[in-house]
This record gives sequence, structure tokens and C-alpha cells, in this order.
Amino acid sequence: MENKIEKLTLFGQYFKKIGGKPSKVGALADINPKNISLLSTNVTRIIYSEEFYKIIYAAQKLAKLDDQEFTVAVNEIFPKRPKVDLLDEYKDYSPEAKFYKKHTLSQSDIEEKIGIANGKISKYFGDINKKSLAIEMICFIEGLGLDVLKTFKEIYGEVNIVKDQADLNDKEH
Repeated sequence: MENKIEKLTLFGQYFKKIGGKPSKVGALADINPKNISLLSTNVTRIIYSEEFYKIIYAAQKLAKLDDQEFTVAVNEIFPKRPKVDLLDEYKDYSPEAKFYKKHTLSQSDIEEKIGIANGKISKYFGDINKKSLAIEMICFIEGLGLDVLKTFKEIYGEVNIVKDQADLNDKEH
């Protein structure tokens, strides 16, 4: 009889490494556990920014890891992401000019430097339900020299871990 071994995605490898359980994390992050399982095993599954943040953050809190571990997760799950300094060409500008540039970069420059489709950023303005890919948002945040976890918290709010963690830690699903 042949054993079927499920190959894990990089997301799944990290999730397993920290002892993540889809049912427990799903309850904390308000994410369907089936989606978490699919992200762990299906390489064609798209990881959106908000679900990535909520799942990884909740899993890390259950594993009693500190916030610095979030960067480790980003590096392990997206090791080949483009690392671009969106402000590099302005490094010789005054601090004020760099500040203005940081907040007024053109959409086309951002898309080109990060390597996302032309006009994609504009679609977020016309469709309130359009979700960004985690990899693109991470590249943009890092490209501005910002902290990924802090920025995700600013965008999506704190992950509301209000469920009884002792109860979740005791349950095996």
C-alpha cells in the first residue's frame, strides 16, 4: 500500500514548525480552518494580506512567540520575494524631501519596482472588496522601510484574541 504524503507549502512548513492547528488558529483569527489547511498544502492557493497577518499572528500568539517572530515568518514563507528600496534614488535628498517622496510615490513606480501588474494599485480604489496579495503588500511595506507587523496592525487592526486561550489550548480538534 502506498503512503500518501502531503507536501506542505512554505506557509504550511512554517505553520507546522510553530505547532499551528487550523481549528485553534481559525477560531482566534476568525478564519475558516479549511482555508488554513489549503494554504498549508495547496501551492496554487493565493495568500491574501489580511488572512496571512491574522493566521500567522494568531498562531504565533498560541505558540507564545513574541512579535519579532513575525519577521521570521515573512522570511520563511516568502524567501524569494523581491527586496526593493522604493526610496533608494532619493537617499541624497533632504529629510523633508524624502518624507514627501515616501508619501507621494507614483503608483506606476511602485508597481514597476515591486514587479506587480501595471494598473493593479488603481483597482483597489475602484473595488472595495479587492484584496491584496500578501507578497505584494509585504514588498511594498518593506520597500518603504516600514515594519511589516506594525503596518499590518495599522491596516487591519489588532487581531482580537478574545477567545479563552486556555480552553483553546486544551482542546484537540
